[in-house]
Amino acid sequence: MRYKMVDSHVQAEVLSRLKNVKGHIAGIERMVEEGQQCGNVLIQLSAIRASIEKIGIYILENNAIECLGDVAHNPEDKQKVEQIVKQMISFLK
Repeated sequence: MRYKMVDSHVQAEVLSRLKNVKGHIAGIERMVEEGQQCGNVLIQLSAIRASIEKIGIYILENNAIECLGDVAHNPEDKQKVEQIVKQMISFLK
């Protein structure tokens, strides 16, 4: 079963974050071309890795709330689902 991002706000946020990462990668390419120190390049690569992980968690969180929220038809159940998802995300961080 395939899921796609239905919420246009989530989609816009993900695209914005990905464009930010793309710009950051271009900056690292320039650093390498200019012969910057390896330590500086590694720090920037670490920042990109963290950004990508945050994007993945953001997608996971929103997708889980949306999918599981469909199962929960009353507000109490939906709140429980959201709480469980937040606990899972907190554990993954």
